[in-house]
Amino acid sequence: MLKLFGYDDRDASDCLAVLNNAGDTKVTREINGAYTLEFTYPQDEKAELLTVNRLVQCGGQLFRIMKIGRVSDGKMLLNIECSHVYNADAQAVHLQNVPDHIGKSPYEVLEYAFSGTPFTLLGDTELSDLGLTRVDADGFLIDFFSMDKTTPYEVMSTVIENCGKGEIYVDNYNIALVERIGRDTDIRLELSHNLQNVTVERDMTDLVTRLYPYGYDDLHIGSVNNGVQYIDSPNISLYGVRSGYRDYSDYKEPTDVKNRGLWEFDAANEERIDVPSVNISGKLIDISRLAEYGEFMKIELGDRVTVVDGNVKIEERVIRSEVYPYEPLMGEISIGRVKKDLFFYLNQMGKLNRRYGRVSTTGGKVSAKAISGVVSADGINVKDSEGNVTVLTDMIEMSDANGTRFVCGFSGSTFRFGVYDKNGAALYLSDDVMNIRGDISADSLKINGVSVTGSGGNLYIGDKKILTE
Repeated sequence: MLKLFGYDDRDASDCLAVLNNAGDTKVTREINGAYTLEFTYPQDEKAELLTVNRLVQCGGQLFRIMKIGRVSDGKMLLNIECSHVYNADAQAVHLQNVPDHIGKSPYEVLEYAFSGTPFTLLGDTELSDLGLTRVDADGFLIDFFSMDKTTPYEVMSTVIENCGKGEIYVDNYNIALVERIGRDTDIRLELSHNLQNVTVERDMTDLVTRLYPYGYDDLHIGSVNNGVQYIDSPNISLYGVRSGYRDYSDYKEPTDVKNRGLWEFDAANEERIDVPSVNISGKLIDISRLAEYGEFMKIELGDRVTVVDGNVKIEERVIRSEVYPYEPLMGEISIGRVKKDLFFYLNQMGKLNRRYGRVSTTGGKVSAKAISGVVSADGINVKDSEGNVTVLTDMIEMSDANGTRFVCGFSGSTFRFGVYDKNGAALYLSDDVMNIRGDISADSLKINGVSVTGSGGNLYIGDKKILTE
C-alpha cells in the first residue's frame, strides 16, 4: 500500500500514515521523461495529512506530492498528483553556473551538476551489480558548453542531447546516465494471452534506403566508394529507393563518413533509418503476479519484448508504461521507438529560446560576456580576459568593402599567409616571392645581418658609403 512521509524524509524512515484507502493508483513512466504517481483518496481521518511537497512511497519509490484537487462525485475525493523525486527535486535545485567542460566525460559534467544535491551519482561498481553500463564507460567524451541559471535536471537533458544517446536510471535518490535501461527478455505479448486492445502503427515517414552522407564542409564519400556518393540499404529491395542525407560535420575523412553512414543501416542500431518505425500500444495483463509465472514474466520500462501480431513477430522495447500496482488487469504499455514528434521539437525550441534569453540583451544583441570560452568546434576560443584568441578553423579571412585584405591558414595542404591592398594586389603572399608595392619608409633595413641605412642624403651598406651618381 501507499505510505506517506514528511517532505524531507528522503530515507523514508518515519512513516506518517499508511494510505490504505487510496484508489485508482497509477504509475506512469517514460524513458527519459515523465515518472508520475496519481491516486484518489477519500475524506477520512488521514486526508488532512496529505499536503503538497510531502513524500509518498509506492513500490519502493518515493514521489513528491505536486498537486491536490478536490472532486465531488457522490462523495468527496482528493485527486493527488505526484512526481518521482528525481523529476521533482532535480528541477528544484538552482545552479548559477555550470562552466565549460571541453573534452570531458558525461560523468564529470553530471558529477559537477549534482554535487551538493541530495542525489548520488552511481559509479561503475554499483552499475555493474545492476547489470547496467555507464554511457561513457568506453571513454566517450563530449564538449559541454557553459550553462547559467539552470538546474541539474536541465544539465542532464543537455548532456543527453550532446551525447546523442543515454537513458536515465533512477532509484529514489540514486541516479545514473547509462547506455540503456531494461533488459532483453523472452517475454511474448499475445492477444490471446496477456495483451488486449492492441494498436500497431507502422510509420515510414522518415525511412531512408539510399543515404548521402556528408562530412565536414560537405565532404562526400565518392573517393572511397567507387566514385558513388551514396550508400544503399540492404532493404532497398523491400521498400524501394527513398533518398535522404545525413550531415556528420565532426568527420573530416571520407572513410569515417562512410562508416558512420553504414551504421545507419546496421542491424545493431536501434534507430536504424531503413526500416519503418513500429509503435504498439495496448492493455497489458500483468500475469507476473500469478503464481505459475512470477518474476520471469514481469515487464519493466526499457525491456525488449516480442509482440505477436497474427503471423508477424515484432521485437521492440517498452518505451512507456502505465501501471496500476494494485489492479493487475488495468495496465497499459507502449512499445517501439521514442518518437521525436512535434512535442519533442517544441521542447527543444523552448530550451533554445531560454538559452538565447540568457545570453542576449534587451535589444536582441548577444552579450559580450556570452562569448567567453569555446563558441563552437570550428569557431573562436577566447582564452582569457586579456583577449588571447585561438582560432579553431582551417582558414581565417578578413574582408572589407574592397574585398579580401588578409588571409591566414591552410588551403588544402598548403599554408597560406597573405596581405592585400585595396585593389586586391598582394602586398605579401607566403606561397610566392615577397612582392611589396608602394614606398617603404624605415630607419634601417637588414639583409642577412648587414644593415642598409641612409644619412645626409647618402646610402650606406654596413659602414661603406655607396656612390649614388
